[in-house]
Amino acid sequence: MSASILEVYSHVFSRLKSVEILDKEVKGKLNLTEELASNLMALEKEGLTSGAYNFTKRGKSAGTATLGELKPGHYIDDVEFEIDLSGFHETGTLFVCRDWNEFLSYSNVMESPKNQVFFTSTGELLSASSKITKFENYHSMVEAYQFIKSLANSTEGGNDTIIYERPLKFDFTLTEADLEHPVNIDALKKLQKKDLHTEAIHCLICQELVSFLKDKDVKKRFSYLVQNMDSLTSNILLSYQSYVENYTFDKVRKEYLEKRTEYISKVHDTFDSVATKLLSLPAGVWFATSEIEVIPVKTGLESFEFVKNVAVLCTMVLAVILLTINLLGQFSSLRAIRGEYTEVFKSLEHSFEEEKQNIKEALAGIESARTQVCIKLGFSIFASISLLALAIWIFCKAYPW
Repeated sequence: MSASILEVYSHVFSRLKSVEILDKEVKGKLNLTEELASNLMALEKEGLTSGAYNFTKRGKSAGTATLGELKPGHYIDDVEFEIDLSGFHETGTLFVCRDWNEFLSYSNVMESPKNQVFFTSTGELLSASSKITKFENYHSMVEAYQFIKSLANSTEGGNDTIIYERPLKFDFTLTEADLEHPVNIDALKKLQKKDLHTEAIHCLICQELVSFLKDKDVKKRFSYLVQNMDSLTSNILLSYQSYVENYTFDKVRKEYLEKRTEYISKVHDTFDSVATKLLSLPAGVWFATSEIEVIPVKTGLESFEFVKNVAVLCTMVLAVILLTINLLGQFSSLRAIRGEYTEVFKSLEHSFEEEKQNIKEALAGIESARTQVCIKLGFSIFASISLLALAIWIFCKAYPW
């Protein structure tokens, strides 16, 4: 279904006379033109009309015609067609139904937001460009639905149940009256994005939701939530503020010490990830040098021993080059980790001025670990090149000068 098909539907609908809205069908009378016939063909292609209609001429029944059978004589003023349109249709982000209440009764309109909706009861076409408040509020409620769903998934309650001390199940049903209430969850999204207290923020939101909605009927919880979202947001922000104010220095210290341990571990992991490869290098050099054979003076460069020595040396050179590239790549990882922990500890210093000195000491500990790893990586590169030089020297010694 193309993005403009509902505009075609709306145009045809607006030209209908004696409109009759049935359960899943709309009927009306229409004087056809070539343009309207073309519109009906487009609707037929999308399953929005049957494409075969009874028609009258001067008020008397004159037979049935399909869209493919239309002739110029069908376009005169005294010929009137009995047109049928689908009263319910859903494809992708487009939707046709009777009214808001029917539209909101389908749970998938929250899961899969609709960008264009046509209501047969009012002949109204809604889209983002129409700037209709109810349609804008509908999309903000989709955000609220996705917010609740993400919380439910994070508590392993599926898509509709938040588990925090007790299960809080949602039935995501709304009515047109709920659309009178704008919903704004930007403050909660911003709160969730904070680097600090991530787990505590998650628990506070779940706790406030359970407290706010536990006494409401399952089928009315989501409706009550969207109507009172501002109150819930205020409660959550106040709870978070209280949490921050009561956050003791011991907890602060625990947090930055945990961060220090985490990043020191990350820094050392950059070397540990290549340590096994480094350990294999001396063994490889020993094996390579043991394979190098003295070249007989008489045969010289044409001997099999010389070719074998060259092959062994090339293998050794390639192995050292690859290992050196790998080691140099670890410096990029260290730079990325440094940028990450520097930002985190700056945020900690800004948030907890009283612990600034201790936070700086923790940061210095990470920097010290980083320096040690840089030294180890540098030494490893030097050792690799030195072992390669040793292998080249042994190769040269085997050559009959």
